[in-house]
Amino acid sequence: MAEGLEQQLKELIVERLFLDIAPAEIATDVELSEYGVDSFLLLELIVAMEEIFEVKFEPSDITADVLKSVATLTELIRSKQ
Repeated sequence: MAEGLEQQLKELIVERLFLDIAPAEIATDVELSEYGVDSFLLLELIVAMEEIFEVKFEPSDITADVLKSVATLTELIRSKQ
């Protein structure tokens, strides 16, 4: 299941944030900032994740550590499902 969620997340990141790369090019453990994702785009991503994965994040969930990579975002989504 983990791979499926990570893959969905990579597709969501590319689709919703209009990144000019393929989802497969996003490394799970590389910081999203390396792909040009800034704080504004992260807010967009949080909204999209809540919608797609049917989860609700609390303000306390949204930390710099959690928003770092696909791996950390996957853990956050899992903790809310």
